Amino acid sequence: MQLKSSELLLNIRIVFSSFVVAHLVYAAIVLLSIDLTQDEDPKISAYGRLRWRLLTCWFNLFMLLYFPVTIYCDWKQKMGKWDSRRVTLLRTAKDTLMTSIIFPTTTYSDYFFWRMWHQDPTLIGPEAVFNYMPSWGQHSLHTLSGLTVILDILLTPRRRPKSILPGLSLTFAFCVVYTLVLIISYYNGDVVYNLIEIFNKQQLILLVLLAFLEHTFFYTLQWCIIDTVHGKLGKNIQKYD
Repeated sequence: MQLKSSELLLNIRIVFSSFVVAHLVYAAIVLLSIDLTQDEDPKISAYGRLRWRLLTCWFNLFMLLYFPVTIYCDWKQKMGKWDSRRVTLLRTAKDTLMTSIIFPTTTYSDYFFWRMWHQDPTLIGPEAVFNYMPSWGQHSLHTLSGLTVILDILLTPRRRPKSILPGLSLTFAFCVVYTLVLIISYYNGDVVYNLIEIFNKQQLILLVLLAFLEHTFFYTLQWCIIDTVHGKLGKNIQKYD
């Protein structure tokens, strides 16, 4: 649950969110305008449509939704409309989106990407695909994204819910949906990630189990950060309830 912020923190968060939105829009314009469909290699040209199924694309689109709503809610709080019904509903929805999907998914994806990148980039996709990216592209998608969600957790006062299981269940539901997207794509002849073809069935099952475990870790980690930065649960209840 998000808590009220001081005037200073609101101003900082509005400026921060505005920079994030500007960066996301610029990155989307530049990176999505890259035309891969004309490449002679069918594996490369296929990325023109497959990139919409990349987990990186999903969480960046979620952030493009989250941060404008954050700016709106923070501005409404500055105007004294924290308790209005619309703002309350939007704040609850965006808070759930961040804590259950954006934060665990982004931190997992960034960690997984750089782990694969330094081991063997071709586990992610055809090496030639990366030649189309600008020099700053990978850090925009897989470094700044992680820093962005961590800063949001640090800058947004929240209170740990009585039980984190409902939020974790939503995280698992998202993981199941995305896993099904990868499976359906594979059986339709679209290999979203090269490792799906390279790994055997046992390795893929282990990879999926590890993905769920790591999402659980990052989901739990954020609440530990929130408790540490924004105060223990008992103190928050006494102060704000």
